[in-house]
Amino acid sequence: MDWRNKLDLIQNKIRGQLHARKIDDLEGVYQLMAEFDRDNSGYLDKDEFQKFLSKIGVFLTTQELRAVYDKYDLNKDGNIAYAEFVNLIRENMSEKRINVVRNTFSFLDQSRQGRLQLECLYKLYQAKNHPRVRTRQKTAEQVTKEFVNAISKRSKDGQSINEDEFLNYYADCNATLPNEKEEYFTDLLTSTWGVTSGADYVSPERLAQLEIILFEKIRQKTVTKDDEGKTAKKAFMYFDLENKGTIDIYQFAQALQKFGCVFSEKEIQALFNKYDSDKSGRLCYDEICGLIALMGSGNNANVNPVFQISRAPPQDTLNRIRNDLIKKGQHSVIRMATIFTNSDKNKNGTLNRQEFQWAMKESGLLLTKTEYDNLFRFFDKNCDDEVSFVEFIAFLRKPLSQYRINLANQLWDRLSNGESQLSTQQLKQSYDASKSHDVNINIKTVADANKDFHDIWKDVQIVTQQHFIEYLTDISALIDNDQSFEKFIRYAWK
Repeated sequence: MDWRNKLDLIQNKIRGQLHARKIDDLEGVYQLMAEFDRDNSGYLDKDEFQKFLSKIGVFLTTQELRAVYDKYDLNKDGNIAYAEFVNLIRENMSEKRINVVRNTFSFLDQSRQGRLQLECLYKLYQAKNHPRVRTRQKTAEQVTKEFVNAISKRSKDGQSINEDEFLNYYADCNATLPNEKEEYFTDLLTSTWGVTSGADYVSPERLAQLEIILFEKIRQKTVTKDDEGKTAKKAFMYFDLENKGTIDIYQFAQALQKFGCVFSEKEIQALFNKYDSDKSGRLCYDEICGLIALMGSGNNANVNPVFQISRAPPQDTLNRIRNDLIKKGQHSVIRMATIFTNSDKNKNGTLNRQEFQWAMKESGLLLTKTEYDNLFRFFDKNCDDEVSFVEFIAFLRKPLSQYRINLANQLWDRLSNGESQLSTQQLKQSYDASKSHDVNINIKTVADANKDFHDIWKDVQIVTQQHFIEYLTDISALIDNDQSFEKFIRYAWK
């Protein structure tokens, strides 16, 4: 039996069974798993995990159970942490669902601020139109309570939410919806937010159609041996009067008119909003031309779709950087940030191409010229030949999950004993390098790990809670699973 190839099908069935049990958010998943956690450890062993699956109606053969269990047991310790299970069923949100969420956020963000106030969202949310309420599986009060509880946890400041946080909330909802529930997912958003009732609403299907029309108009104006992306770029450059590599909504509309695209104002705005990913009110047209070039490359094997490839996230390079940093030790992100800061000669928070390359080499990261170019172009968001190294480091760091935030705060409370700050001497006395993550994974000796820690804090006198949490965030960036991070938090500090 080719049971290994059934993993995706089994995972989809798990999501389907969770949905059938009326579980619509991750808190419901956590509560259900806790029913089978006999010792309240936050983990399920193989027997407990099998009972959990049986409870939700997923019955597996011995081989299937072993394959599924191995997939969720990320650190191979014989147990499945709740977070390990949740993170994996939360994966693989379809492109269609992502577009529906982004389109909904754009619909709600009428002021184009890039943030929505939670209090406003609570008022706008139409729980009575939720599919569960319409079919009388839940009351509007239940749905409202679940929504407020879940989305508030996605807000970093406790008052508002940005597009990524909004998307993360719906990624949680996605975790309990099987692949075949695409229409349900769309209905869930459009009905609860009243999206289709808005005068400016443009459906994801229509938006996709507009892109196809735009491409076809550009293709008609492209000579046989040329590239559709280049044709598009020439047109956008014509309206880019200041030669900045960006255009506003009016210039965008003029370019569409030149191509012969007769779209309504709301359709032009919707198309512009889709490409205006940073909500700046201006488009870097290289990105649009890249999409056009990639669409064209499917028709002409000789076309080299250079635009989008150079602007796309160079994931292989980023993964290699991260792996190299892991090998250099748990403090390598902090060292890298220091090197980048010191490379910023005019102290404006950005690095030019030469400074960026020098900082990468100083950090011990040797890349090919193509890798440097692709990395630089991806982070050069404004196309001004400057990279915000803060954004680059933030991309590597990633924010702490709520689970890790709770662990970090608990550690601070224990070390500070209620005080608002600690001396570095107190911090050094509390640290046990023999239990550090580097020693744990055998990449440093205890002596080297201890020296690294002392070097990081050598120029600091007083440590605040914010400073300490930022330090743990840098450590967390290079620790893949929650169990290893928790182990570092609980045992590396006296």
